[in-house]
Amino acid sequence: MLMPDFFSFPEKVKCVCHTSWSLKAISFHSAVKGRLITLSEDGRQVTRDVSSFCHGLTFSGRQVKIEEKVCLRVEQSVGRWHGALRVGFAHVAPDQTTLPPFAIPDLTNSPLYAAVVVPVNTCRPGSDIQFWLKKNGCLRVQSSDGRTQSVPTALNVKWPIWAIIDVYGQTTMVTMLGSKKKCFIFTRRSCPALTHIKYTEDQDIQQTKKQLSMPEQANLRKVHLVNTEHEGQNCEECVVCYGDAENTRLSCGHKCVCTPCAMKVYMTFGTCPLCRKRLDFVQPYGN
Repeated sequence: MLMPDFFSFPEKVKCVCHTSWSLKAISFHSAVKGRLITLSEDGRQVTRDVSSFCHGLTFSGRQVKIEEKVCLRVEQSVGRWHGALRVGFAHVAPDQTTLPPFAIPDLTNSPLYAAVVVPVNTCRPGSDIQFWLKKNGCLRVQSSDGRTQSVPTALNVKWPIWAIIDVYGQTTMVTMLGSKKKCFIFTRRSCPALTHIKYTEDQDIQQTKKQLSMPEQANLRKVHLVNTEHEGQNCEECVVCYGDAENTRLSCGHKCVCTPCAMKVYMTFGTCPLCRKRLDFVQPYGN
């Protein structure tokens, strides 16, 4: 008797929601998008107004995993502009990101963002593109014709990431097909069912908050509200956790936090714990 194939469900027949091996449904972020972007009701398609070639930044509606391939389809393009789609990843949550007109270089001037240009000849209508962050930190992009490009990044694979999709240049409409992640004996896929794709951003926010323990959150608040005694000193231990060595330079010039705490401070407050200046970037410089 033939055994059923538990790892190859036809997308139009079975929904793989809520199974132990499926990925959460993925769509575009409903609240954070460029000013020329229109989002479809189901959250799976974005369209940029053709009055300009920029202001088309979009993000995934949830965090993605390392080696999770985000799959897109280019639906429409116009020949009046130069350049095409840009894709990449961000450590900073979309709702904490101030949207500039371009992903490159406006976002990528910070080590918390990485993006690459997808060649115009692979962004024709009907073209499928998938991109993912590898375990070694490289951003890899593959087109439907099999061509790939791999670019090293400064992203930390241990930190949370969101996908960036910049509907730029000639590209004017993109559909989110889903995502997949190859495991040892099978491939995990996101749910394709339209009735299950509305993953709320509130869940992402709560998930991000849960990554900080209560003592960590309290200590972060204490550091920002009270701790100024390290100002002007040459710190050797992190002023947030007081456990790890300081090894990260903040955009204000202070070197007072370890890399994990720098990320938490950047994402939670966006200001230096010593001088309280607005942070534009954090730059690890040692182990």
